[in-house]
Parts: sequence; structure tokens; C-alpha cells
Amino acid sequence: MSRKRPLTSRSVEKLSERERQTGLEPDDVAAQWLAENDKQPPPQAPKSATKSKALHQWQQQQQQKKR
Repeated sequence: MSRKRPLTSRSVEKLSERERQTGLEPDDVAAQWLAENDKQPPPQAPKSATKSKALHQWQQQQQQKKR
């Protein structure tokens, strides 16, 4: 018999999302508790927000100097 592979953080996120979208009954006490207490993680900021515009301009200048 083969062993199950351990869950990764991505697979746990997908599993949690699937469970949230199953359409639980509105009068279910557990569903109400989860809706109130299971906070969604904040969306990740795009990588471009942390990149410097000056760095991009400097890289372009370096490429132009090489030509």
C-alpha cells in the first residue's frame, strides 16, 4: 500500500477554497461560525509594486550604452 504524500500549502489553500464553495446550508451553525471566524488571507501585493522605477530606468540606460 502506498503512502499519501503530505499536503503542500498550495494544496491546502485549494482544498479550503473548495470546501468554502460547496454551498453549505445557511442555517448550519458550523457554516455560520466559519463565515464569521475564518478570515480570508489578504491578497498578495504584486511584485511590480516593490520594484523601483529608477532601477528600471537605470537598466534601460545600461542597455543603451552597450549598443
